[in-house]
Amino acid sequence: MSQILFVVLFAIALDHLIPDRQGIKPFVWYRDWAESIEERFNGGKRAHGVGAVLLATLPILAGVLLVHYILGQLGWILRFAFDVLVLYLCLDVHRLGKSANGVSSALQSGDFNEANEKLRELTGKDAPEKTEAGIARVAVEGVLKQGNSLIVSPIFWFILLGPIGAVLQRLSSILDSLWGHRYDRFAEFGWAAARFDDLLGWIPARITALSYALMGSFEDALHCWRKRVGVWSDINSGPLLASGFGAMHMQLCETEEEGEYDDRLSDLAVIPDAGHINRVVALIWRVLLLWLVVGILMAGAHLAGFIAS
Repeated sequence: MSQILFVVLFAIALDHLIPDRQGIKPFVWYRDWAESIEERFNGGKRAHGVGAVLLATLPILAGVLLVHYILGQLGWILRFAFDVLVLYLCLDVHRLGKSANGVSSALQSGDFNEANEKLRELTGKDAPEKTEAGIARVAVEGVLKQGNSLIVSPIFWFILLGPIGAVLQRLSSILDSLWGHRYDRFAEFGWAAARFDDLLGWIPARITALSYALMGSFEDALHCWRKRVGVWSDINSGPLLASGFGAMHMQLCETEEEGEYDDRLSDLAVIPDAGHINRVVALIWRVLLLWLVVGILMAGAHLAGFIAS
């Protein structure tokens, strides 16, 4: 338990000290490889998508498992260093905060075009409305969702499965972003990637949503989670956004209408602005601090003999 905690702490420290990975982009090559797999395997059927997901994940996972085992035989310090490196590459705490702050700064300066460019870096999409409110809302949503996918979920799966768990979560997230059945081309082929990512994200997303409630307005977050979760069609985005908006007193939670969210602002209790982006980044940091404190307390209890191995 203590070793896992130290791995997490070192990985987060590395993310802070070397946020740009010295220019190395570890998953860019993987995206290129995944796209080449899709070009060869996409026959418009779900079975093709299942095979593509297996081909795109199993060799990488086998390699991570093999290296982890070999280094463990050579010495525990080598395996520890490898675990730290893998988790460090799978986390993206600093980039998330930096990208969100870039959107906020551009909005504060009144440059909506630059803010939209920064938003594209953060979320991969443009705002439906190039206004402060429209850009700020999409940015807040992006931070709430990525707080789970880039921070909580990798750590969760690392704790359960070690480095192979963190890599599996990150690969599934990338495949979903590339193949998720959002367009006709991926309607059937992307089904497996989307469902796989949903499955891996189900528990972490709800842990994160509960964390937003604990670190924000608990009552409002739970009320919005119960009333508004069906507004978003994604099974994991619903709890994250409903709880996050409620935790920050941003959401009107009385309606229970279901259906995919269409980027309207009428359901908000406030008009989003640059300040809300700064607040959601602060919320993410509080959540991370919460679980680090919990981990330290549990490690201390384990060393003191209160928790058995």
